[in-house]
Amino acid sequence: MSKKISMVVLALVGLVALVGLALPRSWHVERSVVIAASPEQIAPYLIDLRRWQDWSSRTKAADPLVRNTYEGPDDGVGGKWLWLGPVAGRGFMQVQSVTPGRVVLSLALDGMEVNVLDDFTLTPEGDGTRVSWVDRGALPVFGGLFLGTVESRLGASLELGLARLKALVEQRVS
Repeated sequence: MSKKISMVVLALVGLVALVGLALPRSWHVERSVVIAASPEQIAPYLIDLRRWQDWSSRTKAADPLVRNTYEGPDDGVGGKWLWLGPVAGRGFMQVQSVTPGRVVLSLALDGMEVNVLDDFTLTPEGDGTRVSWVDRGALPVFGGLFLGTVESRLGASLELGLARLKALVEQRVS
């Protein structure tokens, strides 16, 4: 009887592994908000990674024991934010490009090579600016099993960050 149970368990594990290999592993999550400010007033909060602590959901409040360090220029291309904490894990974010109306950052989590790109576009809209935040990347092998959870959590994180950015910028420019 135990041999049959072992065979069934092994078959189920094999089936889950095959499904995990076949599922898509890439995500693309996008959220946006209109902020009553110009793109020039918003961009400094994106390109100075130290300022992310003021508005992002990726803050010391989310992981009080995290250690943040910064390398490179204070703002702009090459600026790098590294973190290590019991909740946040280990990773880094780096400014890859800054052009009028667009900021692109790369992220690596848990010591992996860069596996996430954050792409911000700042488009004038009415009396303000539409800030669109796209987070895209790929999970490791078998990651497709968790893609729905990742996309749901990322969406909530982006919404929270954009709401905080909106409140901060609008408070400072008014």
